[in-house]
Amino acid sequence: LVSFESSDKSITIAKLGDSNTIHQGDIVLALGSPLGYFASVTQGIVSATGRSGGQIGSISDFIQTDAAINQGNSGGPLVNIFGEVIGINTWIASNSGGSQGLGFSIPINNIKESINQFIDKGKITYGWVGISLVETTDEYKEQLGIDKKQQGALASQVFLDGPAYKGGILPGDFIIGLNGHDIKSVDQLIREIGGIPAGKTTTIKVLRGKATKEISVKIDERNEEVSANDTKLWPGFVASPLTSDLRKRLNIEKEKVEGIVVARVFEKSPAAALRLQEGDIICAVNDKKVSSLEEFYAALDTNSKKEIWYDVYSNGHVVTTARYKIGK
Repeated sequence: LVSFESSDKSITIAKLGDSNTIHQGDIVLALGSPLGYFASVTQGIVSATGRSGGQIGSISDFIQTDAAINQGNSGGPLVNIFGEVIGINTWIASNSGGSQGLGFSIPINNIKESINQFIDKGKITYGWVGISLVETTDEYKEQLGIDKKQQGALASQVFLDGPAYKGGILPGDFIIGLNGHDIKSVDQLIREIGGIPAGKTTTIKVLRGKATKEISVKIDERNEEVSANDTKLWPGFVASPLTSDLRKRLNIEKEKVEGIVVARVFEKSPAAALRLQEGDIICAVNDKKVSSLEEFYAALDTNSKKEIWYDVYSNGHVVTTARYKIGK
């Protein structure tokens, strides 16, 4: 964003529209200077909304359009037939590097608050609660003991001493609501938390096992150094169901092994400190056997434990890890 002042009263100020009112098939115009061709306009339609992808950090709620967008269009407006700005052109999907009718724009409603912050404070900040989220498949939900039709976002990990952890959010909590309205996806939750000012207390509704809980969490300001600090990420790995396909890949089809799979270990995290590796199978937590994600997260409840250890099946043997001390 660039802010400037001018005494020229003839400058026309673009009117910002409402990107929540657009529909598939709406006619749109993309403006910009692609490849140096100043003030070019292309026409297309809204192909879809709520698209994911691109390289724009955690932003994942794009308007897809077939209006030709090329290099040089980035930062230009996407407008409706009334001339109202409904998006900011951002990126394209292309095999050739040129337009193939797959252009993507950030919805203007996602940007309005950032514009106000930039004007008032000279910088843009985002809310942060300190949770790592994953999308869940039907199989994942079944392992969590959650109805397949239930929408939401899984808090697979939390940052120790972060806002969510201090408030009482635990790994395995399935977030279904925020401040009284439903949460349907990871993207929606990230976007809405990002728009909440630091210092404000928010209510997060979660499913924990069979129970529904409402938890108050005080929003903090996102700090890239803190959010990238794996040493505070608990438990420090992504847990995955032990499916029949994974049994084949791990060559344990005939083994009587039950548990959950370590799908990814984060560097310098508690899991890395315990020397867990991708492909390990956690069979027990604190000597309590686990055979599903629901059982694993219940056993991992740090509210009732001061230290955690695992029984791990790895390379044909079951070994017990060292003990990791939990501090609140």
